[in-house]
Amino acid sequence: MNDRDEAELIRTLARAAEAAPEPAGDLIGTIRRRRRQRTRRRVQSALAVAGVIAVIGGGTAVARGTLSNRGGEGPVVSKATSSTEGSPLFTPSPSRAPRRAVRPAAEVWPSAVFKIPAKAADGWKYRPVTGLSATELLLTAESSFEKAGRLEVYDTTAGKSTVLTDMPVVDTKGYFVQDYEVGADYIAWWGETPNNSDKWADFWVVPRSGGTPKRVGEVTGDLSRVTRIGVTSDSVVWSVTGGGIYRMPMSGGAPERITGTDGLHLLSWPLAVDYGEKEGGDAFKNQSRVVNLETGQVTEVNAPDGVKNLRCGPVWCFGDWGDGALVQRLDGSDRKILRGMSSGPEAKDVGGRFGSLGASGDGELNADGYAPVTVVYDPISDVMAGISKMDPSAGGGFGMGISSSPSSILYWDEGRKQVRECKTVDGSILPSRASGEPVPTGEGTVCSTNEVGSGKELTVVNLLAVPPTE
Repeated sequence: MNDRDEAELIRTLARAAEAAPEPAGDLIGTIRRRRRQRTRRRVQSALAVAGVIAVIGGGTAVARGTLSNRGGEGPVVSKATSSTEGSPLFTPSPSRAPRRAVRPAAEVWPSAVFKIPAKAADGWKYRPVTGLSATELLLTAESSFEKAGRLEVYDTTAGKSTVLTDMPVVDTKGYFVQDYEVGADYIAWWGETPNNSDKWADFWVVPRSGGTPKRVGEVTGDLSRVTRIGVTSDSVVWSVTGGGIYRMPMSGGAPERITGTDGLHLLSWPLAVDYGEKEGGDAFKNQSRVVNLETGQVTEVNAPDGVKNLRCGPVWCFGDWGDGALVQRLDGSDRKILRGMSSGPEAKDVGGRFGSLGASGDGELNADGYAPVTVVYDPISDVMAGISKMDPSAGGGFGMGISSSPSSILYWDEGRKQVRECKTVDGSILPSRASGEPVPTGEGTVCSTNEVGSGKELTVVNLLAVPPTE
């Protein structure tokens, strides 16, 4: 890279860091509560990798938005969370109730934790989608960033992968596949052009046993603002940002709105819920019901006063209450408060059983020095399992499978580390931080937090492989 290109890159990253939104309140807590939206995350991916921090004249300007998720990955907690150099990344609150010690998932559920290669034999990068069974993982193989070229099934018993299908080539400029969904007979996915102003999306299916993908159809306008998809034996179904659930037959035909779904969003077919994913709307309101779209059954949620961010699946609910995470059944029974915890990103109810909880906001270590990035909780056995590992000086991260329904997979690269690097530059190439401010003079420092190392192996937790009695 020549000096001109490098200077322009610094300008671009610094401007993007300044323009990225600054979450209100507790930053880590906000990141935990934000629901996954792949379109927004893709736009912010460069920031997540670069984590630019500009230091001018001895002052520190922390890049905003550098903790965004990347392509199905969960929070990447970076050192760029404090505007004071040398301050600790995490400071436990003296008033916070103590939480129980958490052991790594490999110790808690050894039969559900696997090592898989990070890349296929041809060098294409694997990205987990979800578990197909206790021993089978659905993966995409990407030829470049989020460009899936194949769907593969990895057998954790045999330790090898087989190709399910080659992904179709879509000539539309800027096209990206979004989420995948596994049904009884088919695997479906949808795609869009997230980086332009087109309101357009299309839907594809392939038999679960493999074969040639089929394009079901496309939609435009508000119908293309997809939040989740589902797949039945004869149709693709999806919910949209403004609420409402639609169906498109695989045999062809126009999309139709499913009666009685006003204000509803898919959770996992046939279940729908009464909260959406749009910012500033009902994204953080408490859920009040679960609707079965096949039977018409409506189950009301018995939510206690004071709970926030309550999310429920077919059996369990998870939310925030006081200084802990609330866990209960839909009817309010078996309610408990897990002190020192919070409902994690996409608190889920995989298989009617598991929820994800935040546990790393204060970086508190167990007696053996282990601090998880997040926690999976099983209310049946009252067991917590730690996911990934927090480095107090560099942070840490993990990934969630990129299925539309809550994925049964969480994963991370144990050998990948975050390294903060700084370089001195001519301060004049950095943009002013406010309109009308003079152009900086003298020398400045640009720092980036980059991920380095490994890329050879992923550690995968498949919740479908957790024994039912544990």
